[in-house]
Amino acid sequence: MSLHVPIAHAAKARVIPAHQLSEKDMLWAFLEFARATVIAKVAGLGDQELRQPHVPSGISLGGILKHLVTGENHWFANVLGGRELPMPFSVNAPDGDWWLDAEEGPEQLVTSYQAACNTSNTVIASLPLDSTGKQRDSDYTLRWALCHLIAETNRHAGHADLLRELTDGARGW
Repeated sequence: MSLHVPIAHAAKARVIPAHQLSEKDMLWAFLEFARATVIAKVAGLGDQELRQPHVPSGISLGGILKHLVTGENHWFANVLGGRELPMPFSVNAPDGDWWLDAEEGPEQLVTSYQAACNTSNTVIASLPLDSTGKQRDSDYTLRWALCHLIAETNRHAGHADLLRELTDGARGW
C-alpha cells in the first residue's frame, strides 16, 4: 500500500466547461471539474494527513473522499443504474461513510473514488437526462442526480480546500 496519494492522480487537468454544450454534457463537465478539484486537494498527502481532523466534527480529507464514493455509487450505480452496491453505513453507524477503516490508505481511497466516478460515467453516458431511478418511493431523474452531485461534490471540495490549507498550508482553487 502506498503511503501517499501520487501526484499523478491529480494530473488529470481540471477543465472549465465550454460555454456551448448540450445540457447533459454541460452538467457532466461541471461534475468532472468538481471531481478533479477534490482529487487535486488530496494529491501528495500521506495516510496521516488524510486522516487528520482539523475541525470538531472530526471530518478528514480521507473521509470526504469516502463520502463522495458513497454518493457516486448511491445515485448513479444504485438508483439510476439499477445495481445494489453496498453502502458503508448502517443503522448502528449512520455516518460510516465519513470514517476511515484501518486498511483504507491514500492510494485505495483515490482508486475507489476514481472507480466510482468511472462507474457513474458509464451510467451517465447510457441514459437521457429524463431517465428515472427509484429510491424508496420517489423517482429521481438523471438530471436531478447530476445537479445534486455537482452541488454535493463542490460543497465537499470547499471543505477539502480548507482542510488542505489547515494540513500543510496549500491553497488554491
